[in-house]
Amino acid sequence: MKEGFGSFHSRSVVMGGSAILAAADNLKKVIRQAAARRLKCSPDEVAIGAGLAASHGEKSIVLKELAGEGLSAEGTFANHRHTYAYGAAAAHVAVDPKTGHVEVIEYVTVEDIGRIINPLTAMGQAVGAVVQGLGGTFLEHLQYDEDGQFLTASLADYLLPTATDFPNVRAIVLEDSPSPNNPLGAKGAGEGGIVPVGGVVANAVAAALAFPLRGSGS
Repeated sequence: MKEGFGSFHSRSVVMGGSAILAAADNLKKVIRQAAARRLKCSPDEVAIGAGLAASHGEKSIVLKELAGEGLSAEGTFANHRHTYAYGAAAAHVAVDPKTGHVEVIEYVTVEDIGRIINPLTAMGQAVGAVVQGLGGTFLEHLQYDEDGQFLTASLADYLLPTATDFPNVRAIVLEDSPSPNNPLGAKGAGEGGIVPVGGVVANAVAAALAFPLRGSGS
């Protein structure tokens, strides 16, 4: 990659993936042009098949036969419009009114992230975002002493969530509404899971405490 501006705004696939798609399309054009010279036809008559094999009628040529020509292509994608995932989240919690301890029994997030390029990665991003949000809600604390000295400056003092802290997190990722702002139709998937966590948990705790005689709720 000759030029890029980072992965902020959940833009890795949206920007980088779209640039790769543009480069792949341009590479196919270069292959058609090179193959056309070998197959004695026009580039428009060349068909690209599996393994980037090029053919015209009964004649064909595989990519390794063209490798000696040093084929290369570049692609660029520029866009100032952001993409946003749509979704909803729910938390089931139990609260001990005597100690204030909160147990997250289950957390569910549903996100529409446009076209899903890698389902396993998308699922991991959704679950990981929720766990990060739960860590920020329950575990992370920025502490200062009376002189304003920051006390939790390393991971030795700053508690991060582990798999055993929040084991029951479920994520459902959908691709019902592709984004119109890039050729892949992809949306950012990393931020949608973390954004609502604090509010979702706070409301679940408030609902639980609405039943003080029971001592727990959801």
